[in-house]
Amino acid sequence: MKTPSTHSFVRLRDAMRALAAWLDVPASGQSPGASAPEALRVLCAAGLRCLADNAEEYDRLIDRPNAFAAHFAATVAMLSPTVARAGTPAPRTDGAEQPAAGPSGERLDDTAFMLVEDMAALFRERILREPEAPPRDVEQALLAHFERCGEWLPADGTTVTDWYYVRLPALVLAQLLRRAEAATRAARPPGS
Repeated sequence: MKTPSTHSFVRLRDAMRALAAWLDVPASGQSPGASAPEALRVLCAAGLRCLADNAEEYDRLIDRPNAFAAHFAATVAMLSPTVARAGTPAPRTDGAEQPAAGPSGERLDDTAFMLVEDMAALFRERILREPEAPPRDVEQALLAHFERCGEWLPADGTTVTDWYYVRLPALVLAQLLRRAEAATRAARPPGS
């Protein structure tokens, strides 16, 4: 049986959506473009929306305790007051949205980087635990970025890459094997 959750994606749903909208606002003093940090923010915002839209599934599948889920929840909770103070885009008279004052570029970049690391671990765990369900486009895009951008290399010695490439697959496989063995034992006739 899983231990009680120290995080809940369902409880974070509104905060994740607000944070995604905050990440969508161009950084103060910058115009929208296709820079690497901005591309990471766009990917991060899409990942947050994916987690918010599928919060129940992630609450069900992510094993506890989970350091990445706990860090993700703490980061989202820590940023919620900042996002709330920043406000939401105000409607303009022409029907378009007027962006709220944007956060600093450095803060956006740091936030997106941390959250993408956490979401890479969470998306990977969901996919490993539910292999019959194909990855969603957003999950696949974030994982492809994580694996191919050069920032996170399989043998770089960081906790996130060790977890992503080695520990998480081993943990999920071991748990699946234990469950299969238990099911096999339970299916045997008594005394055999």
